[in-house]
Amino acid sequence: MTDEPNEEPDLASRLAQAITVYKAGWKPVDDELYNLFRRRPSHRDYSDVYTKVVMIERVYRAGIVRAFKGKAKAKAEIIVARELIAQADLLEEHLAAFDSHELDRQTALEIVELHGRITASLAPSADAWLTSFVSKYLHFHCPIVPVYDSKAAGSVSGFVKSPTDKRSVASLRRSMRDLHPSSRAYRRFVAAFLVLYEQAWAETSLQPSVKEVDYLLLQA
Repeated sequence: MTDEPNEEPDLASRLAQAITVYKAGWKPVDDELYNLFRRRPSHRDYSDVYTKVVMIERVYRAGIVRAFKGKAKAKAEIIVARELIAQADLLEEHLAAFDSHELDRQTALEIVELHGRITASLAPSADAWLTSFVSKYLHFHCPIVPVYDSKAAGSVSGFVKSPTDKRSVASLRRSMRDLHPSSRAYRRFVAAFLVLYEQAWAETSLQPSVKEVDYLLLQA
């Protein structure tokens, strides 16, 4: 008699384990960042914006310095902070609107559009897209914003692989195709992330935060 193949743990088990590990380890770090962003909410004050940029870059290795070359590399965080201040009107308008919403399909469209516009504003100064940094910067202002990085983007497809899941992801991507072109990589990720996030709420009793689902992807 041959052994039965081991079944892959279900979503509830994997998510519960990820949440436990997150709370015991990285969550206190994130809590400090959430508190910092609440204490320094301004999108116009240089000291506030520069502090937030530096903390995201140094804690999360968000790729700002790597995205600059030559003499600009030494001033990368300053350049990014100044450009974000130039986008203060846009950030204030949209982030305030997100505060009263949960992550859903309509809000996801608005998040992706904002992400694309902010990413595009940084592009002329940098030598690479700051897709990951922008998602993290927006997230710590508004925790419903999905966090993008290469690890999460590479893991999410492993959670949304049934035919039904793939149809849902494809439908979401079609709904996003007319959004800002600078958001292309991010919108592909958000479409899959949102399907997983919806499953986590519908199929488990855990009611995870966006950051807890993100940590699941980082642990995968």
